[in-house]
Amino acid sequence: MSKIIDFIINICKWPVALLLLLYVPALIMSFEYFNFNTIKFYAFGGGVLFYGVMVIVAGYNTCESMQIISHELTHTFFAYLTLHNAGRIRLNPDGSGGSMIIKGQGNWIISLSPYFFPLFAAFYMLLMPAILIMSDNHWMVYCVFGFFVAYYWVTVLSQVHLGQTDIIKEGYVFSAIIIIGGNLLLTGILFSYTNKSWVGIGQYFRIVQRLQLQNIEWVNNLISQYF
Repeated sequence: MSKIIDFIINICKWPVALLLLLYVPALIMSFEYFNFNTIKFYAFGGGVLFYGVMVIVAGYNTCESMQIISHELTHTFFAYLTLHNAGRIRLNPDGSGGSMIIKGQGNWIISLSPYFFPLFAAFYMLLMPAILIMSDNHWMVYCVFGFFVAYYWVTVLSQVHLGQTDIIKEGYVFSAIIIIGGNLLLTGILFSYTNKSWVGIGQYFRIVQRLQLQNIEWVNNLISQYF
């Protein structure tokens, strides 16, 4: 079954990349619609700031091992999600990285998932509704969310480089589209969730789609002036 899933995912590789590339302008424009002047976003920003201070105080090398573990766990999560038998995670003794062995060919989602999917933040999002019900300090709940998101952002920024084997494997152009477009999309989802929970995500997608249609109309009008 994993071979069939890999075949379908890999066939869709460039169509997904091209579609995502077309949506990049709308994704960038959508950030104008977020209301950052709220208690939730202040708490979220506090979590981001706290993680930054922790990295400075504890030292980047101390945090790097956890970032590598997060990277390999994300590979493993998507390997299992696409029905692969994943092996154990190995960390290089010199702290330069790690590896995760899977059986089968694999696919581009497994390869690039650590660069566009915030694993810990995503699982925390699933738990947040229950945590908010049980907690009297809602600002602290959003602060922790910001912490996990900052953890993801720093991890991605530290691990995206030209020598990264996952990126070399999938190709620089394709990887750049997926990483940039995917992070624009995921950041929008994270911000909209912070603003209005799951309802906000639905509103966010509608805004992006409306902006995309406006951009298409603008391009059509521009072309019609010359042809």
